[in-house]
Amino acid sequence: MNIAAFSTFCYDYYPEEDFAAPGGNSLNFAVHIKSLGAGRVSVAGNVGTDMPGDRIIELCKKAGLNYEYLIRREGVTASNRLYLTKEGERYSKSGDWINGVRDDGEFSTGTWEFLLSNQLLAVPYGDKRLDELLIRRKKEHFIIVDFLHFGEEEILSRYNPEVDISFVSPEPEYLDGIIQFARNSKNPVVLMLGKEGSRAFFQGKEYIQKAFIVDKVVDTTGCGDSYQAAFAYNYLKGRSVETCMLEGTKLATKTLLKMGAY
Repeated sequence: MNIAAFSTFCYDYYPEEDFAAPGGNSLNFAVHIKSLGAGRVSVAGNVGTDMPGDRIIELCKKAGLNYEYLIRREGVTASNRLYLTKEGERYSKSGDWINGVRDDGEFSTGTWEFLLSNQLLAVPYGDKRLDELLIRRKKEHFIIVDFLHFGEEEILSRYNPEVDISFVSPEPEYLDGIIQFARNSKNPVVLMLGKEGSRAFFQGKEYIQKAFIVDKVVDTTGCGDSYQAAFAYNYLKGRSVETCMLEGTKLATKTLLKMGAY
């Protein structure tokens, strides 16, 4: 199965840790699912003509990703400043995200033709091309959306019928409504709850996976993306939801033991 992820690519800066590295939902997902043994994994989107753009391209090469449709646009690569609590939880402050060239331009006809030649497509909610993807998709496509913390019930209600797996990191005030919706969803809805583990809802059943206990959490950046990659990889291999959740938790745990998403 050929896989494509678009279109959030950024550079993560940790000013208090004197550390920086490539990141972004799409890049993280692609790198991790490729590391599990997936075949052709491609990325599409924009990076700038700056050093962070160079580093992202270098990582794509090292990870064995197809980056033909990762466009270098004049300007700066999207970036984010990240901070860590003493427990290793990542957080940002207002104004820390710089969008850069992330949303510049539109996908060309050729880019859409290439993307739609892939069976699995992964995209974060809020991407300006998500709606167009769902219009262009065909029955043979398998769509994964990371709804981040935006997965209110009304948002899921709008998109879930067309999304094959919905991943959500819910805000506490929306949790009850999301669970109520998820119980009746025709497609899998997976709630990623950090140190509380994860819960999945599929075909009227609920599945629970506890988080693993580790001596020290270094950095939670990219844990959700690695969980999603492992869950999706195993799901498409025909494995049980329990196995998908377990493998997702294993990879997420490896991710939180080091700085950065890799």
